[in-house]
Amino acid sequence: MSDQPESDTLRGRFSALLWNNRWAIAIELLLVILLVARVRNVSILLLMIGWLSLLLRRNGWQDVGMSRPLNWRTIILIGIGIGILYQLFSINILVPVLHHLTNTSLDLSNFEALRGSVAQLALWLVISWTFAAFGEEMAYRGYLLNRFADLFGKTNFGWRSGVVASSALFGLAHSYQGVTGVLETFISGVVLSCLYIINKRNLWLPIIVHGMIDTVGFLLIFFNLYP
Repeated sequence: MSDQPESDTLRGRFSALLWNNRWAIAIELLLVILLVARVRNVSILLLMIGWLSLLLRRNGWQDVGMSRPLNWRTIILIGIGIGILYQLFSINILVPVLHHLTNTSLDLSNFEALRGSVAQLALWLVISWTFAAFGEEMAYRGYLLNRFADLFGKTNFGWRSGVVASSALFGLAHSYQGVTGVLETFISGVVLSCLYIINKRNLWLPIIVHGMIDTVGFLLIFFNLYP
Protein backbone atom coordinates (compact mmCIF):
# COMPACT_ATOMS: atom_id res chain seq x y z
CA MET A 1 0.00 0.00 0.00
CA SER A 2 1.34 3.45 -0.85
CA ASP A 3 2.36 5.96 1.81
CA GLN A 4 -0.03 8.62 0.54
CA PRO A 5 -3.68 8.10 -0.47
CA GLU A 6 -5.26 8.92 -3.81
CA SER A 7 -7.02 12.30 -3.80
CA ASP A 8 -9.44 12.02 -6.72
CA THR A 9 -12.50 11.19 -4.61
CA LEU A 10 -14.17 12.78 -1.59
CA ARG A 11 -12.91 9.96 0.61
CA GLY A 12 -9.47 10.36 -0.93
CA ARG A 13 -9.43 14.10 -0.22
CA PHE A 14 -10.51 13.49 3.39
CA SER A 15 -7.83 10.83 3.73
CA ALA A 16 -5.23 13.21 2.29
CA LEU A 17 -6.32 15.85 4.82
CA LEU A 18 -5.68 13.45 7.69
CA TRP A 19 -2.33 12.53 6.16
CA ASN A 20 -0.97 15.95 5.28
CA ASN A 21 -2.71 18.68 7.26
CA ARG A 22 -0.68 19.28 10.41
CA TRP A 23 -3.58 21.02 12.11
CA ALA A 24 -5.73 17.91 11.63
CA ILE A 25 -2.92 15.69 12.97
CA ALA A 26 -2.35 18.06 15.92
CA ILE A 27 -6.07 18.05 16.84
CA GLU A 28 -6.14 14.26 16.67
CA LEU A 29 -3.12 14.02 18.98
CA LEU A 30 -4.51 16.65 21.35
CA LEU A 31 -7.68 14.59 21.77
CA VAL A 32 -5.54 11.53 22.49
CA ILE A 33 -3.52 13.43 25.10
CA LEU A 34 -6.71 14.56 26.85
CA LEU A 35 -8.01 10.98 26.87
CA VAL A 36 -4.81 9.60 28.38
CA ALA A 37 -4.87 12.33 31.04
CA ARG A 38 -8.47 11.66 32.05
CA VAL A 39 -9.35 8.02 31.32
CA ARG A 40 -8.09 5.11 33.39
CA ASN A 41 -7.06 1.96 31.49
CA VAL A 42 -7.04 3.91 28.24
CA SER A 43 -4.92 1.55 26.14
CA ILE A 44 -7.80 -0.41 24.58
CA LEU A 45 -9.57 2.84 23.71
CA LEU A 46 -6.34 4.10 22.10
CA LEU A 47 -6.12 0.90 20.08
CA MET A 48 -9.64 1.50 18.75
CA ILE A 49 -8.81 5.14 17.94
CA GLY A 50 -5.67 4.00 16.17
CA TRP A 51 -7.62 1.49 14.13
CA LEU A 52 -10.16 4.18 13.14
CA SER A 53 -7.39 6.64 12.29
CA LEU A 54 -5.66 4.11 10.06
CA LEU A 55 -8.95 3.17 8.42
CA LEU A 56 -9.81 6.80 7.63
CA ARG A 57 -6.33 7.28 6.18
CA ARG A 58 -6.81 4.12 4.09
CA ASN A 59 -4.03 2.29 5.89
CA GLY A 60 -3.83 -0.87 7.97
CA TRP A 61 -1.83 -2.14 10.94
CA GLN A 62 0.63 -3.80 8.56
CA ASP A 63 1.61 -0.33 7.38
CA VAL A 64 2.82 0.61 10.88
CA GLY A 65 4.67 -2.61 11.60
CA MET A 66 2.22 -5.44 12.22
CA SER A 67 3.83 -7.56 9.51
CA ARG A 68 5.75 -10.81 9.43
CA PRO A 69 9.41 -10.44 10.50
CA LEU A 70 12.15 -11.75 8.26
CA ASN A 71 13.26 -14.36 10.80
CA TRP A 72 10.83 -15.47 13.50
CA ARG A 73 13.38 -17.48 15.48
CA THR A 74 15.85 -14.62 15.69
CA ILE A 75 13.21 -12.07 16.70
CA ILE A 76 11.76 -14.38 19.38
CA LEU A 77 15.16 -15.23 20.89
CA ILE A 78 16.35 -11.62 20.86
CA GLY A 79 13.02 -10.43 22.28
CA ILE A 80 13.10 -12.96 25.12
CA GLY A 81 16.70 -12.05 25.97
CA ILE A 82 16.15 -8.29 25.93
CA GLY A 83 12.92 -8.61 27.94
CA ILE A 84 14.58 -10.64 30.70
CA LEU A 85 17.66 -8.39 30.85
CA TYR A 86 15.60 -5.21 30.91
CA GLN A 87 13.39 -6.42 33.74
CA LEU A 88 16.44 -7.42 35.80
CA PHE A 89 18.01 -4.02 35.08
CA SER A 90 14.79 -2.26 36.03
CA ILE A 91 14.38 -4.13 39.32
CA ASN A 92 17.99 -3.97 40.48
CA ILE A 93 19.14 -0.58 39.15
CA LEU A 94 16.51 1.63 37.52
CA VAL A 95 13.69 1.42 40.08
CA PRO A 96 16.02 1.86 43.11
CA VAL A 97 17.54 4.96 41.45
CA LEU A 98 14.10 6.39 40.68
CA HIS A 99 12.97 5.55 44.22
CA HIS A 100 15.93 7.53 45.57
CA LEU A 101 15.28 10.49 43.26
CA THR A 102 11.51 10.71 43.82
CA ASN A 103 11.37 9.39 47.39
CA THR A 104 8.36 7.29 46.36
CA SER A 105 8.06 3.53 45.95
CA LEU A 106 6.85 1.68 42.88
CA ASP A 107 3.18 1.01 43.59
CA LEU A 108 2.34 -2.59 42.65
CA SER A 109 -0.68 -2.89 44.94
CA ASN A 110 -2.91 -3.73 41.95
CA PHE A 111 -1.04 -7.03 41.67
CA GLU A 112 -1.07 -7.98 45.36
CA ALA A 113 -3.57 -10.82 44.79
CA LEU A 114 -1.09 -12.39 42.36
CA ARG A 115 1.24 -13.57 45.13
CA GLY A 116 1.02 -17.37 45.33
CA SER A 117 -2.17 -17.54 43.25
CA VAL A 118 -1.93 -19.79 40.18
CA ALA A 119 -5.29 -18.52 38.89
CA GLN A 120 -4.19 -14.88 39.19
CA LEU A 121 -0.85 -15.67 37.57
CA ALA A 122 -2.58 -17.31 34.60
CA LEU A 123 -4.96 -14.35 34.30
CA TRP A 124 -2.20 -11.74 34.37
CA LEU A 125 -0.03 -13.67 31.92
CA VAL A 126 -2.94 -13.72 29.46
CA ILE A 127 -3.47 -9.99 30.00
CA SER A 128 0.25 -9.27 29.63
CA TRP A 129 0.47 -10.98 26.24
CA THR A 130 -2.81 -9.65 24.84
CA PHE A 131 -3.82 -6.23 26.17
CA ALA A 132 -0.29 -5.20 27.20
CA ALA A 133 2.20 -6.71 24.74
CA PHE A 134 -0.03 -6.63 21.66
CA GLY A 135 -2.53 -3.92 22.55
CA GLU A 136 -0.16 -1.36 24.04
CA GLU A 137 2.56 -1.84 21.42
CA MET A 138 0.05 -1.40 18.61
CA ALA A 139 -1.46 1.63 20.36
CA TYR A 140 1.66 3.46 21.56
CA ARG A 141 4.35 2.40 19.08
CA GLY A 142 2.29 1.44 16.03
CA TYR A 143 -0.24 4.28 16.21
CA LEU A 144 0.95 7.12 18.46
CA LEU A 145 4.66 7.09 17.65
CA ASN A 146 3.92 7.14 13.92
CA ARG A 147 1.27 9.83 14.32
CA PHE A 148 3.62 12.13 16.22
CA ALA A 149 6.20 11.52 13.49
CA ASP A 150 3.54 12.46 10.88
CA LEU A 151 3.13 15.80 12.65
CA PHE A 152 6.74 16.67 11.81
CA GLY A 153 6.84 15.14 8.34
CA LYS A 154 8.59 11.96 9.51
CA THR A 155 11.94 13.72 9.77
CA ASN A 156 14.64 12.60 12.23
CA PHE A 157 13.39 15.29 14.59
CA GLY A 158 9.85 13.99 14.11
CA TRP A 159 10.79 10.43 15.03
CA ARG A 160 12.78 11.56 18.07
CA SER A 161 9.89 13.75 19.21
CA GLY A 162 7.51 10.88 18.62
CA VAL A 163 9.60 8.57 20.78
CA VAL A 164 9.56 11.04 23.68
CA ALA A 165 5.89 12.07 23.33
CA SER A 166 4.42 8.58 22.90
CA SER A 167 6.58 7.25 25.75
CA ALA A 168 5.45 10.10 28.01
CA LEU A 169 1.81 9.19 27.32
CA PHE A 170 2.69 5.53 27.89
CA GLY A 171 4.11 6.46 31.29
CA LEU A 172 1.15 8.69 32.17
CA ALA A 173 -1.25 5.83 31.38
CA HIS A 174 0.45 3.86 34.19
CA SER A 175 -0.06 6.56 36.83
CA TYR A 176 -1.65 3.96 39.13
CA GLN A 177 1.92 2.77 39.80
CA GLY A 178 2.88 6.12 41.32
CA VAL A 179 5.52 8.64 40.25
CA THR A 180 8.27 6.02 40.15
CA GLY A 181 6.07 3.76 38.06
CA VAL A 182 5.30 6.54 35.58
CA LEU A 183 8.99 7.34 35.15
CA GLU A 184 10.00 3.69 34.85
CA THR A 185 7.26 3.08 32.29
CA PHE A 186 8.34 6.19 30.35
CA ILE A 187 11.89 4.83 30.16
CA SER A 188 10.68 1.39 29.10
CA GLY A 189 8.55 3.13 26.45
CA VAL A 190 11.65 4.86 25.09
CA VAL A 191 13.46 1.50 24.96
CA LEU A 192 10.54 -0.19 23.19
CA SER A 193 10.23 2.71 20.74
CA CYS A 194 13.94 2.52 19.90
CA LEU A 195 13.65 -1.25 19.35
CA TYR A 196 10.70 -0.59 17.04
CA ILE A 197 12.70 1.90 14.97
CA ILE A 198 15.91 -0.19 14.97
CA ASN A 199 13.87 -3.19 13.81
CA LYS A 200 12.82 -1.21 10.73
CA ARG A 201 9.52 -0.22 12.36
CA ASN A 202 8.31 -3.78 12.79
CA LEU A 203 6.22 -4.29 15.92
CA TRP A 204 7.11 -7.90 16.68
CA LEU A 205 10.35 -7.24 18.55
CA PRO A 206 8.83 -4.68 21.00
CA ILE A 207 5.77 -6.94 21.40
CA ILE A 208 7.92 -9.90 22.49
CA VAL A 209 10.16 -7.73 24.69
CA HIS A 210 7.11 -6.11 26.33
CA GLY A 211 5.51 -9.49 26.97
CA MET A 212 8.70 -10.88 28.52
CA ILE A 213 9.20 -7.84 30.76
CA ASP A 214 5.71 -8.32 32.18
CA THR A 215 6.04 -12.11 32.37
CA VAL A 216 9.25 -11.96 34.42
CA GLY A 217 7.74 -9.32 36.69
CA PHE A 218 4.58 -11.33 37.30
CA LEU A 219 6.54 -14.51 37.99
CA LEU A 220 8.68 -12.70 40.55
CA ILE A 221 5.58 -11.28 42.25
CA PHE A 222 3.93 -14.73 42.21
CA PHE A 223 6.92 -16.33 43.93
CA ASN A 224 7.21 -13.35 46.30
CA LEU A 225 10.68 -12.57 44.95
CA TYR A 226 9.99 -9.06 43.62
CA PRO A 227 12.06 -6.63 45.74
